[in-house]
Amino acid sequence: MGTIPVTPTIVAGSQGTAAQINAICDVIDFWASSPKCYAYCTSGPSLTTAVAAVIPLGGEKYDVVNTGDSPGHDLVTNNSRVVAQTGGKYEIVGQVTFASNVTGDRQVQTRINSAGAVAGGTLVVLARTTAISGALPVSTPPVTVDLAAGDYIEMFALQSSGGALSVTASDPANTWLQIRLVGS
Repeated sequence: MGTIPVTPTIVAGSQGTAAQINAICDVIDFWASSPKCYAYCTSGPSLTTAVAAVIPLGGEKYDVVNTGDSPGHDLVTNNSRVVAQTGGKYEIVGQVTFASNVTGDRQVQTRINSAGAVAGGTLVVLARTTAISGALPVSTPPVTVDLAAGDYIEMFALQSSGGALSVTASDPANTWLQIRLVGS
């Protein structure tokens, strides 16, 4: 698991050592390519009415981690999870696009370490809206949370149309989850 490099202190009037200058370069390099992941749903599940389901994320726009770290998102094993490989403050935002249906409500939530269970882990954010005609994207507002290295985020969807309703997938702009490190 990665760590955020620390900026060395250089006393006014002194010359920085090679080690201090290299440490500053490490900080700049780290934040120029800081950990972040954008994973999206490639095959939308059919959601049973009034039953929350974890959203599979079979594709990625990007998955940037520190050198030597495992990916933050695995396309095969537990692909609903986006893992923080470096501990720190992360901005999290997600969206689920529901198929057209004018009945009931739609809900999206993100959770920390929930093991695929909507009642598990810790709720990060929940967004809810009433259905309208046409496909309905429901986005969570961006939130910033502290994550330890190894913590992971999952996204869940719930609908109350009275029947099965699909999640729109295949386009990275439809149903997705994004996390990015923003501070220590």
